[in-house]
Amino acid sequence: MTAGNDGNDGERKDGRRSLLVYMRPDVIKALKKAAIDLDRTAYSIVEEAVSDWITRKSPGKKKPVRKA
Repeated sequence: MTAGNDGNDGERKDGRRSLLVYMRPDVIKALKKAAIDLDRTAYSIVEEAVSDWITRKSPGKKKPVRKA
């Protein structure tokens, strides 16, 4: 077990798991500002954007279920 890791490998009680991605600083800044302006979390905005992208790129497949 590493520092800051309680042994659950990034899984939360709601079933979400962690994922590290690299983005340009300007994109991160805009995401954080949007999250504040919309009173949402940054991860919920990213999760919605990725789910929408997957739906557009995968014709005939169901949209991933969002758990708010």
